[in-house]
Amino acid sequence: MVEKTQRFLVAVLRFHGDVLLTTPMINEIKENYPDSIIDLLVYKGTGSILESDHRVNNIIEAEPSSNANVIKRIFKEIQLLRKLNRTDYDFGVFLTTQWRMALMARCLRGAKTAGVDDVKRRKSFWVKSFTFIFPEAGEGHIVERNLSALKTLGLSSIKKEVGLSLIIPQEANEINEKYAIGTNYCLFHPVSRRETKLWKKEAFAKLMDHYANQGLKVVLTSGPDQMEIQYLKDIEELTKAKVINLGGKTSLIELAALIKESRFFIGLDSVASHIGAAVGVSGVTLFGPSNPVNWRPWSDKVSIIARGQEEFCQTHGHMEGKYKKCLCYISVERVIEEVDRLIN
Repeated sequence: MVEKTQRFLVAVLRFHGDVLLTTPMINEIKENYPDSIIDLLVYKGTGSILESDHRVNNIIEAEPSSNANVIKRIFKEIQLLRKLNRTDYDFGVFLTTQWRMALMARCLRGAKTAGVDDVKRRKSFWVKSFTFIFPEAGEGHIVERNLSALKTLGLSSIKKEVGLSLIIPQEANEINEKYAIGTNYCLFHPVSRRETKLWKKEAFAKLMDHYANQGLKVVLTSGPDQMEIQYLKDIEELTKAKVINLGGKTSLIELAALIKESRFFIGLDSVASHIGAAVGVSGVTLFGPSNPVNWRPWSDKVSIIARGQEEFCQTHGHMEGKYKKCLCYISVERVIEEVDRLIN
């Protein structure tokens, strides 16, 4: 009797970095079921980072909840739910806590499903939508939390030490030749979609001057958002170094190719730092409001600088919410010292 091929749905409705953090799960699913079929359910556009991963059968896109056209969004949601209902999944793993995840899980008829425990979701509809509920990260990493979801579904031999993985197609490496970058360079990704995660522009400019004076080319990168592109231009105006500004000019896979060949990278709590961890490059990530225990880059080669208990900003410390957890406490000298420790 031929054993049935197991089909998995992994759903993560967040950002590019969160999608990349599912790769240890994908690896472990393949370890347990080498012939399994794995589909990813992600927000529109965020699955591009894994489109070259041969282990992923299909990337299914969901419309972000913030889309303005409500009628169109509802129509597409119904189409998506019907598609899930028609697909014969054996397992479903739901890694975020939007209420729509519960509806999606209910569409997976006959499948074993796992959903995240959340204080705000401990209602009957949420709990009964899934076969199993697995705990949030707590004092662990998101990667560890994701792997624990597989354990609730009965998968065995789950390895805690499994790393991130990212497949970079050969054509992505052409970005280096296109801009004549070469090999002796460091890469800075000084932007984040959230203002509270940003460092001071002047501090990045001083870092660039420092490494340019050491004979390294300095490459600047950002996403396609105009605010990010302008942010890089502002930094470039503050530095004396001649930098290669690629703001908005690279895809995520091209960014990965550049990070992989760099001497080191410096970034914030964003997808670029997770890419650095996935491609095995040394780097430093600066943390502000996010909990580094949960969200640090999943690699021993990437060091983090995070706020200590005693560190308080006189300018922002009295503000509300995440703004008071600024990055002002990080000095340029501290970053240089950490980079030196890593690469020497």
